[in-house]
Amino acid sequence: MTDDRLVRPLSLKMKGPGKAEESSLLKPKKEKMVELTLPCAEITIHIERRIQRTVIRGGEGDDLLDEGSESAVYDVISSASVSQYQSLMELFRGGQPHIIDPFDGKDVKVAFKSVEYSASNGALKMVLIEDVD
Repeated sequence: MTDDRLVRPLSLKMKGPGKAEESSLLKPKKEKMVELTLPCAEITIHIERRIQRTVIRGGEGDDLLDEGSESAVYDVISSASVSQYQSLMELFRGGQPHIIDPFDGKDVKVAFKSVEYSASNGALKMVLIEDVD
């Protein structure tokens, strides 16, 4: 059996539009791109299939209908400095970010579900949900 686990240290690369810069009422808002790489202690992914079960009375067994997969949910445990947290909040409030999937290297559009940050020790927890077009 080969060991195909990811090599430590893990990192999560994020990019996307940041919160628009404030300008005068006459000028359009400027959108800036934010890129951020966070060192991670753990990244877990959770994916489920949508299954519909039909039970037929008087018949044998039941019928299962596979309706496809749900969006992937990424649980990220990381550490971040205050400046990294501020960049993360620009992404959080800006627009639709993308991550580089740490498991297969593909570009994935995501939405933030939650962010938890502790300023005393820099602990950061995030839940990201894949946005499938």
